[in-house]
Amino acid sequence: MSILNGQSLISSALSGLTSTYSTLMSSNSTSGTGLTLSDLSSVSSSTILNLGSNYSFLQYLTTNFSSLDQDGDGEITGTDLNNLMSTIQSQGLTYSELQSLCASGSGDTTLLSTVLTYFNKIDANGDGRVTSDEITKFSYDCEIYNAEQKYKSFKATSTSLFYGDNLEDDTSSVLDALQPDLSSSSSSTSS
Repeated sequence: MSILNGQSLISSALSGLTSTYSTLMSSNSTSGTGLTLSDLSSVSSSTILNLGSNYSFLQYLTTNFSSLDQDGDGEITGTDLNNLMSTIQSQGLTYSELQSLCASGSGDTTLLSTVLTYFNKIDANGDGRVTSDEITKFSYDCEIYNAEQKYKSFKATSTSLFYGDNLEDDTSSVLDALQPDLSSSSSSTSS
């Protein structure tokens, strides 16, 4: 497994939300200040075509309308969207947000599949959300585990520290054998 890039999932979700909201505001907003539930429910077929793979974001906005409209004014405004995006950036994505916001096909489906499969293990603090840091930490932990398993059978006794293995086990004699005899070289140069 390569290192999982949780930031790409979060960036994909934020980008899709922003793009979808902008498209809907320019073509469907009746008030001009936000999107009402009626705006989201009566999207034209040409707007749906413009959304393309971002259609799942429209479904997310519609399904979660009441929780996204934090001030209860009947509209998802730019402020409401910014609050959602700040929450996603700082607190991560829930399992259902991953399914809704990252399954549009525009991102890395292997990454999404892996995060969904191991969601409970990745969610280290148990808050029901996974952050980019949690995804990366999980990925590193998997890499460490895999390396430990791969190299578990290697033992220091099965490797040679010196090429002079045929010498005595005494380390000083091995080192002595590797060093030139300084006393004999100095006596041969003096004669």
